[in-house]
Amino acid sequence: MKLKFTVLFFLFSTLLLIAETVEYSSWIGMGPAEAYEAFGPPSHIYVHRGESPEEDTVVFYREGLYLFWFENRVWQVRADRTSSAVLGGIRIGDTADRVTALLGKALHSGIDGSQYYEIHRGAYPLRLRVLYGPDSTVDDLYLYRGDF
Repeated sequence: MKLKFTVLFFLFSTLLLIAETVEYSSWIGMGPAEAYEAFGPPSHIYVHRGESPEEDTVVFYREGLYLFWFENRVWQVRADRTSSAVLGGIRIGDTADRVTALLGKALHSGIDGSQYYEIHRGAYPLRLRVLYGPDSTVDDLYLYRGDF
């Protein structure tokens, strides 16, 4: 009986994990209707100001996830420290060692200590920016089109 219960618990847990896994890379390039269906209504909408007016972008926020828009398409997805999302196989709270084990060596590092990884190269390069907190665990993630 214990074995049956253990097997059923394992199968149920696995199905829940599969059901909860969202492939956020597929959100890059979505239009408004597709994004609304996948993301739901945003709790906040704001403008993120770039260094120049051409770099300004509209952002939808909901539950630790941000969708950045350019010409009616999502070009970037951000997960902040309140999010349970997995971007490029990485989640908030992962160690730097885990990131390196999964993604390999970073393409380059930013002045702020963030690391940049190439996740996929298809019709456009898909990149992941990883920022670490003071405890050297992942604090912020940005999955974006690398050709912007």
